[in-house]
Order: sequence, then structure tokens, then C-alpha cells
Amino acid sequence: MQEFLAASLSYPTVIFSALMIAMLLYWTLVIVGAVGLDLLGGHDHALELDGHHLDAVDAAEAPSAFRLRQVPVTVVISLLTFYNWLFCHLGSHYLIPHVNFLNSGIAGTVLLFLSLIAGFVLTKLSVVPLAPLFHTHQATRRKELVGEIVTVRTGRVDRKYGQAVLDDDEHALLLEVRCDPASSLQRGQRVMIISVDDETGAFDVEPVEDLLGESPRKQLER
Repeated sequence: MQEFLAASLSYPTVIFSALMIAMLLYWTLVIVGAVGLDLLGGHDHALELDGHHLDAVDAAEAPSAFRLRQVPVTVVISLLTFYNWLFCHLGSHYLIPHVNFLNSGIAGTVLLFLSLIAGFVLTKLSVVPLAPLFHTHQATRRKELVGEIVTVRTGRVDRKYGQAVLDDDEHALLLEVRCDPASSLQRGQRVMIISVDDETGAFDVEPVEDLLGESPRKQLER
């Protein structure tokens, strides 16, 4: 255990150890619904006006020489961080102690660059099989989603933040939703889309329970 910690806190592994902690914190927040996958690239990975798939990016619209943007930026960064940490950790433990002709600083810097190259290659190879999970498609226009029932995905929904998922058996759409804080929407709660903000593209929603006593037409004409 001491050798593991020593390698994790040595140069250059310590750089990626810090990033690993940040990534673990981020994915914990994603799991509890506090943040979304599109944290570092909302306009590229969220549903746009032409209807992109959940957290997807169209390679034709966002070209990349190495096609790493076939998946959300946060996924790419997480993979890069993990692979770089792994290579640096193994190199610090097994290689650097045996490199006697270089001082530790230079050897660490060489290991850092080699790890970046290897990490990039492995990230590219990992993105290829993951890309279909974030495949784009031609989806329904936003106004046609008014009246649909969606499920809240985030821990809160107010006038500045909130996301919900629309499942239609074939795919899932991640939508930006807004609601009055007084409604106290919670993760997993079912809500109805009642209107669309043309400026922001976000959907106004209301709890299904609050709409049971009113006719659907009245709600859609709000």
C-alpha cells in the first residue's frame, strides 16, 4: 500500500492522481443528478433544435482529426485521465527506479510525454466502440414535444437549471427543462412539457399531478 501511495504521489503521476480525484467527484455528481454529461460542452452534446440524441455530437458538425468528439467531452477527458494515470503509475513504480542515467525530474518528464501519447491512443481505441451509444439521429422538432411526459433526471429543477429524459422505446432524449421552484420537482418525478422557450430552447414543465384536474387542450394552450 505504501508503494502504491508513493507511486501515486510521485512526479508525474501526482498530476493525474489529482485529476482522477476530480473525475471521481464529477461522476459522483452525475450519478446523483447534480450535473449533466454536457458540463464541458452543453451545446455540442445536448439536444439541439434539430434534435440530437442524448448527450451526442454529430461528427459532421464538429469534425475532429481523431474523431474523439463522437462521445461527450467529459467521457473523453475521463478516459484520458485514467489511461495517463495508469501509465504514469506503472512507469513510476517499474521503470524510473531502473533509469540510472537520468535524474528523476527528466525521467519523470519523459514518462509524462510517453504516457500522454499512449493514453491518447488508448482513448481513441476506447471511443470507437462507445460511439454508437451516443449516435445522432433526426429527432422530433421541439414544439412537437409539447404535451409529452418526461422524467426528471436532475436533483432539482428551477428557472435556471434542470434536465429530464424522454423515452420513446427507440431512444432517449435529454431535455433542458425549467419550472417554478415552488413545484419542488425531484429526480425521477414525471412531468409534462407545456411550452418551449424559443430563445433558450428549454422546455417549461409542470408536475403531472398538478395537471390531472385540467384538460390537455387547456394545458397545451397556456
